[in-house]
Amino acid sequence: MSFSGRVNRESHLGGLLVDFEGRPPRLGARIRISGGKILGRVDTVIGPVGSALIHVHPLYDGIDARASVGSPVEIAPRESGRQGRPQRRNSGGSFRDNKGGGNRGRGPGGQGGRNFRDNKGGGNRGRGPNQSGRKPGNSGRRRDSGKSGRGNRRR
Repeated sequence: MSFSGRVNRESHLGGLLVDFEGRPPRLGARIRISGGKILGRVDTVIGPVGSALIHVHPLYDGIDARASVGSPVEIAPRESGRQGRPQRRNSGGSFRDNKGGGNRGRGPGGQGGRNFRDNKGGGNRGRGPNQSGRKPGNSGRRRDSGKSGRGNRRR
């Protein structure tokens, strides 16, 4: 393992602050005294990068925080007989890679940027509620001056 640490002091919350070398353990990892009793789970990693501490809180039942100061600690191995969540089999991509082929914002075949629609109508993105982008009072009909087509023009 790439983690080794030593209990530095008790925290103001009743947990333990642990100095460590190597990579910090994942949040929620169980920490134990080297080869022995489990102290608790990693609550957070705090401090500057060069001298960070992990906060182990809450402590498991029966753990005396003051008595464990100075003890060497390690990450406890995971329980193997436990039924947990199934392991993900992702090949380094994001979790969205299997949701539609990465064709985000494009229509069938990947062309265009407007989901195979033209720019007519559509949503009211960027406009307030109940506004379709038209001027008030304009129901979409064309205004007519009362004159009919071209035949009424004076010569």
